[in-house]
Amino acid sequence: MTAAGVNVSELYPDLFVGVDEAVRRRVVSNFGSDAHEGWEPNRPDVELMVGYASGRISKAEYMRAAFAEVEDSRQHIRAAG
Repeated sequence: MTAAGVNVSELYPDLFVGVDEAVRRRVVSNFGSDAHEGWEPNRPDVELMVGYASGRISKAEYMRAAFAEVEDSRQHIRAAG
């Protein structure tokens, strides 16, 4: 845990292998703030953010993947509905 919430680098350490310390801190801080608001981090979201923050994926790739996750969630909600 961090002061703000869950430390995602401890939750998913394999996603942070080879990641610069400054990038790791930014990602942990971002997710800590989200957790403080009641959102629980999940592996796909952490993996996506680490990829973008570390330069492994482009902004366009990040946006495509994020929007795809939102659409997938909407479809699940409609199907349950």
